[in-house]
Amino acid sequence: RDVDYIVRNGVIEQVDEFTGRIADKRRWPNELQAAIEAKEHVAIRKKGRILNSISLQYFICLYPKKCGMTATARVSEEEFRDFYGLHTVIIKPHKKSIRVDEDDKIFCTKKDKKKALISEIVKVHKTGKPILVGTRSVAESIELSAELIKHGIKCSVLNAKNDEYEADIIADAGKLNAVTISTNMAGRGVDIRLGGKNENNKKAVTSLGGLYVIGTNKHESKRIDYQLRGRAARQGDPGSTRFFVSLEDDLFIRYRLSDLIPPKILSTLPSGEIKNPIVKKEVDRVQRIVEGQNYEIKRTLSRYTYIIEQQRKIMYDKRKNFCFNDHSSQYFEKHSSGQYQKLLDNISSKELNEVCKTILLAKIDFHWSYYLQKISDIRDGIHLRRFGGQDPLFEFQKCAINYFEKMNESIHNESIQYFNFLKIINGSIDLGYNILKTPSSTWTYLINDKTFDDILGLQFLSNIGLSLGVIFTWPFMVLIALYKKIFKPYVKVF
Repeated sequence: RDVDYIVRNGVIEQVDEFTGRIADKRRWPNELQAAIEAKEHVAIRKKGRILNSISLQYFICLYPKKCGMTATARVSEEEFRDFYGLHTVIIKPHKKSIRVDEDDKIFCTKKDKKKALISEIVKVHKTGKPILVGTRSVAESIELSAELIKHGIKCSVLNAKNDEYEADIIADAGKLNAVTISTNMAGRGVDIRLGGKNENNKKAVTSLGGLYVIGTNKHESKRIDYQLRGRAARQGDPGSTRFFVSLEDDLFIRYRLSDLIPPKILSTLPSGEIKNPIVKKEVDRVQRIVEGQNYEIKRTLSRYTYIIEQQRKIMYDKRKNFCFNDHSSQYFEKHSSGQYQKLLDNISSKELNEVCKTILLAKIDFHWSYYLQKISDIRDGIHLRRFGGQDPLFEFQKCAINYFEKMNESIHNESIQYFNFLKIINGSIDLGYNILKTPSSTWTYLINDKTFDDILGLQFLSNIGLSLGVIFTWPFMVLIALYKKIFKPYVKVF
């Protein structure tokens, strides 16, 4: 709560992890939405089913033209080229950037970081210099603002709970003495005018060094950090930036920064600020490792979704033919000519074509939805084939082809069977809409699909973050784990 979602007016509203804004009509799949609603004691909405899915890479490639402009494109140049066929070209800025990016301040604990952060804000605020603080979550922004109020500093808070005031808050974020705390400021993509709405005090703010941007956490991608820095010193204005991080931050805990720092150094780190160059080097290294892993995850996802994407195209081409042409009636005329002629003797060809179309579209949608669920379950466990000396990708493709063929057979057989049982009642066909009922509304799931939740599965699929030594010694690792599980209790006794 207050990180991934907020509760407002008795409804769970997701927070977009990239922009910090509310994601409209977005829900979590796999019963997670209902679980969160139960946890927060709000009305549990009806469960839906996934009608279709597509990876973001293939979705973007559906557009006939693709282009974009961002100051951080060079960092992801390889990804733009490999996934989207886009080449990155650097355009020189109209005015040279004079922003000053200060060295990161690194601390052992979150408590030390928070103390230093507040001290820095209090010190700079006394000069009148405007400050923009970029936080990770709604909860963090609220907590930080409460601490600043205790120190007599008034601040504006911009997060998912009040994003309707975003324009007004940002308009005054560059005025004298302004302190603005925001979540995901990097993703909001705005320029902050020095001096505020009317720029009356622009000269005064400029003389103080412009906007001071503070980041309270490092992000998985350096692009996001660069974008946060880019809120200051736009269009040749002065400005400065600095990040405050601790070894207890979520990013460094999740990716085990402590394993990268030599034990001798780790055990002798002082309380307060850390100035050891090795620690600073490893903090930067964590981001490079994570970026490399995320790139490999996307590439692995692309390989596994390629065949599903080709099948999706086949199904939707078939669906379009039935939906917008007379192919539906021709289909049943070919495969069930007797029943087709019997029905045609009682109703018009136009009405019969609509009936045929309704049956085919309903069966296609139902079985395609079921197929996606089935293939998702297979993909979640396919990495175990590696233990049998098989290639998971090849085995997954075999399964996908096999189940796709079975799905098409089921669509055909059930459609013909249903068509053959149709009867004429009071001069029209009784379709039995309860069976062919379609959804009355739809919404979108957007999930951070890393292909496999199990990191071991990821490693065996694409060797992400796995050295050759580990690959060849995994049987010994399994034996050690079993030994610890079986014999550890007895070791304690004796």
